[in-house]
Amino acid sequence: MSIAKARPRVHKHALRTLAQRILTGEVAQGQTLLPESELCETLGIGRSSLREVMKVLVGKGLISSRPRAGTVVLSRDQWNILDPDLLNWSMELPPDPHFVMSLIEARQAIEPASARLAAMRASAADLAPVEAAYASMCINLKEKDFVAFNVADIDFHTALLRASKNVVFVQMSKTIGTALGYAFRMTIARSREPGGSLAMHGEVIAAILARDPALAQEAMTRLLNIAILDLGLSG
Repeated sequence: MSIAKARPRVHKHALRTLAQRILTGEVAQGQTLLPESELCETLGIGRSSLREVMKVLVGKGLISSRPRAGTVVLSRDQWNILDPDLLNWSMELPPDPHFVMSLIEARQAIEPASARLAAMRASAADLAPVEAAYASMCINLKEKDFVAFNVADIDFHTALLRASKNVVFVQMSKTIGTALGYAFRMTIARSREPGGSLAMHGEVIAAILARDPALAQEAMTRLLNIAILDLGLSG
């Protein structure tokens, strides 16, 4: 392997390692990071690579670097928690129930609206991916392939966001999909069968195909309430 190819890989590893230490609280909020020389030694990178790592973490809201004050880990409410990199790094860590519940609360505001808009705007071509994802969920649940079921579930929700034809929702579909993947890890970790919401997915589709915006919105609201039970977050 050439040095040119090795350096980006080492840089990415160092970035993920330091970010995950912050995300897990190993390096606590408000804590000042080690001096540059010690961090370089700990992470196995040079000073120029470390400075690039710091720039990325500053951009994602994890740290603040100021002269004399040093580099400090910021409070969680300043983190860009829906940043795709942060979500992907979090995928390798134990799921945080509080964060998962926050994701569901955000979805409760967004997805019923997307279902309502899809009932008003979506064409048959727009809804084809939604129906295909639902069909895949049915097959995978029958075969008890819960990993594939969850992948199809993500496809269902992201396709529905796109079917709303709301440009903001469409842009959010990738982030919502990654966030759903994070949340579904909790379903698997708690050995819960994820199929309790399957029938409600079908009701969402039926309401949209019937061009009933109010019913579509109501069905999606009930679906997300079932998701809370599936994830074991109802207390």
